[in-house]
Amino acid sequence: MTTNDVIDKFIGGAHTVPEHAQAVARWALGNAWWTTLLAAVVLILTQVLRQLVTRRLLKHGRLAFELLPTNGFDPGLEDVLRFAKGIAQAQRTVSRWAFTPARGTAMRVRLVSSGGPLSLRVEGPARAASVLRHQGYAQCELRAVDARANQTERPRIRLGAATCPFTTTV
Repeated sequence: MTTNDVIDKFIGGAHTVPEHAQAVARWALGNAWWTTLLAAVVLILTQVLRQLVTRRLLKHGRLAFELLPTNGFDPGLEDVLRFAKGIAQAQRTVSRWAFTPARGTAMRVRLVSSGGPLSLRVEGPARAASVLRHQGYAQCELRAVDARANQTERPRIRLGAATCPFTTTV
């Protein structure tokens, strides 16, 4: 069979395309009720599966590492960009496929000062521990944060004149 024969068969079969298109349209209209039902079931199952994957990822816990700067710490733009790229790669390492929810694989970077010098805390899923351990700046000490220190209390934000010490009443 030559290339010309293949092209001739393709062109010869092209006149049946409108008939096939009409058959597909008739089938789609005749079966629209169950294709819609099937699409709804697939959508619901996808959402349930995503929730289960998220729970599993959050169940395994998160790890945190603290970067404590030295006195002469002054990172350049290149160092900051390299650190940010490393954090982005750590998240990509954890979420290997598109179905993995972002909530379960999110990386968190916090500036923390609890009665001492300012430190940078990097948190992520336990699966990203090896990648997170190798992130950091040249002039910083990297420490693992224990689970108790990792679960800090959320700050309370109070709005209103009654709670603000700087307001005066006239």
